[in-house]
Amino acid sequence: MILGIRREDKSKWERRTPLVPIDIEKLIEKGYKVIVESSEKRIFKDEEFRNIGCEIVENLDKADVIVGVKEIPPEKILKDKIYLIFSHTFKGQKYNMKMLKTFLKNRCTLIDYELITDKNNDRIIFFGRFAGLAGIIETLYGYGQKFKMMGYSNPFEKIKRPYQYKTLEEAKKDIKKIGNDVLNGLPEVMTPLVVGITGRGNVSKGVMEILDLLPIKKEAANDLLEDRYNFANNIVYSVSFKVDDYVSPKFGEFFIEDYYKNPHKYEVNFERFLRFLSILVNGIYWEEKFPKLIKKDKLREIYISGKNKMKMIGDITCDVNGSIELTIRDGDPDSGFLTYIPERDEYVDGIVPEGVTDMVISNLPTEFPKDASEEFSGKLSEFIEDVLTEDFSKPIGKLNLPIEIRKAIICHRGKLTRRYKYLEEYLKEME
Repeated sequence: MILGIRREDKSKWERRTPLVPIDIEKLIEKGYKVIVESSEKRIFKDEEFRNIGCEIVENLDKADVIVGVKEIPPEKILKDKIYLIFSHTFKGQKYNMKMLKTFLKNRCTLIDYELITDKNNDRIIFFGRFAGLAGIIETLYGYGQKFKMMGYSNPFEKIKRPYQYKTLEEAKKDIKKIGNDVLNGLPEVMTPLVVGITGRGNVSKGVMEILDLLPIKKEAANDLLEDRYNFANNIVYSVSFKVDDYVSPKFGEFFIEDYYKNPHKYEVNFERFLRFLSILVNGIYWEEKFPKLIKKDKLREIYISGKNKMKMIGDITCDVNGSIELTIRDGDPDSGFLTYIPERDEYVDGIVPEGVTDMVISNLPTEFPKDASEEFSGKLSEFIEDVLTEDFSKPIGKLNLPIEIRKAIICHRGKLTRRYKYLEEYLKEME
């Protein structure tokens, strides 16, 4: 089959590609034909694809399998194609139901990267690490700028935005230098600097990869509550919260498996940590059935009482009206900060000295487009030949695909697969 690489069109910032030239070249050497939609903004130029034997085209009509990164505008979905993308539909996201409906109408097969998981249900093909890397850099940048606006010179004001660095390695070198500045001491108003982190997956690993470049001391949530710290002004303290640190059962004991199955039996008590945190970095998986991590009214009450020191939230998961109730919208890097002013119960776009600033960038990995594309491509390359050699005209039960791919097929030839039949209810809601 012919493989097509689509140009990303959801955002002017989106410069990633799901497969990079060095990995595509290996496919071409094996005899596969690859066509690439021309793009002026993609981090790898058309010429780099042409030089390895790809055909540069204006549309993917001739492709059988089309791979991309982000969602596709419904009017650009071609009939009878096999698509691999992040569709953001399996939670029943309303804003993508029109797209899913078009996949069904056009008799397409949709494979979602987010659903390609191993036997432990961990994702195999992901950008999560880069979301964490870029997300914490953006958050530290925002934190530094906020205090600079308040009149306090500080090491973090020297941090650049992730997209302003040429590579991830360059960003890490810069942040390591800033860490040396932290050792000279932070302004008293910023201390103790405590960073809280939620989530235990690839996002939080990316966050810690950056924080570990600073003079860091890792502490436990319970020690935070019991005030066991001997705080210093030249250390960044981090607290990685486990689910049972902030979720408790309404009755009986806490069991993590039961919480994910029956979240209505549990309640969140995260607010008790807020007065200790300078920065919160949110990386949890969240659906509507789960309780919210931070409610606006609770935060407002704590803030106005003078018991809150938190100035910055890095909502990397960026679920609008989700686990962080302050996140009322998402944005690109040029619209990626939103500040809530508790005293006036209002929002202001951007970073301002007052209130709590929320980092709400929803496409963080594209701020490191080359590094992120290369890592993602390496993982996708392990499975792409299985897709290219399969006969998708066969019924779903006859497909000879790895289990990791089969369970990620949301629809096959225009029909929802058994695993995702529940999406019919969400599709009905949009009619």
